[in-house]
Amino acid sequence: MLNAVILSGDKNSAFSDGFSKALVTIRDKIMIEYVVGALKGCSAIDKIAVVGPVEKLRPHLGGKVDFFVEGKGGLLENALEGMEVFKGSERVLLLTCDIPFLTPEALEHFINECRKTNADLCYPIVTREANEMKFPGAKRTYARLREGTFTGGNLFYVNPAVVERSLGIARQMIEYRKKPWKMCRVLGWDFVIRLLMGNLTIPGVEERVSKLLNMKVAAINSPYPEIGNDVDKESDLEMARQFMENIG
Repeated sequence: MLNAVILSGDKNSAFSDGFSKALVTIRDKIMIEYVVGALKGCSAIDKIAVVGPVEKLRPHLGGKVDFFVEGKGGLLENALEGMEVFKGSERVLLLTCDIPFLTPEALEHFINECRKTNADLCYPIVTREANEMKFPGAKRTYARLREGTFTGGNLFYVNPAVVERSLGIARQMIEYRKKPWKMCRVLGWDFVIRLLMGNLTIPGVEERVSKLLNMKVAAINSPYPEIGNDVDKESDLEMARQFMENIG
C-alpha cells in the first residue's frame, strides 16, 4: 500500500477571486475533492495527507483524509512538509490538487508501472495524441522526443529517503517543469540542441536526470491524459467545468 500527499497549491497559487486552487468549485465539489475521490477509489492507496490552508480545507475534507498539514510556502517546501508525515515510507505518491479529471484507473496504472522500475522518482508523461483526443482544445506544454511528442503529468512517485540530497537541483526542475527550454538549460546545452532536432530519447532524459539528482529516475508513459490536465488559470477552470457538465 502507498501513502499519498496532495499539495493544494503554493503561496502563489490563486485565481482572481483570491482563493486557493484547491477550493474553487466545479459542479457540486471543490476541486481537491475530485482528487481525494480518485485516491479513495484506488486500491493501491493507504493513507492520504493534504498540505494547504487547513482551516479552509477541513470543513470539506474532514473524515475523507487522514492528515492535514498547514502549507508553508512553495511546491517543494509543501512537498517536504507532507512527506514528513510518512517519514520512513519506502515510497510516497505526491500529487497536485488541480487535476480534477484524475481517475482510480489512471492511478492504478501509474503506480503499477512505477513499481516495476524500482526507481527513486517516477514522473508520468502523456502523448500529445492521447491528450488531444481526450481533451480537444486543452492548452498544454509539449516536448518533442524521438519517441513522440509528450506533455508531463502531475504525479510524482518518490523515495523520501533520497530527496534531501537533491534539493538544490530539484528546486530548479520544479520551477521549470512547465518551461521546457529552461529545463533543458538545467539539463545541459547539448539537450537544447538535441531537443531542437527532436533527437532526445526517453532513456536519454532518464539517464541525464538520474545523474543530476543522484537517484534513479524513470518516466512512465501513461495512456491516461486525466493524469496531467491541470487547472492553472481561469480558462482551464472554465474548460474543467464544461467537461464535468458534459460527462454528467
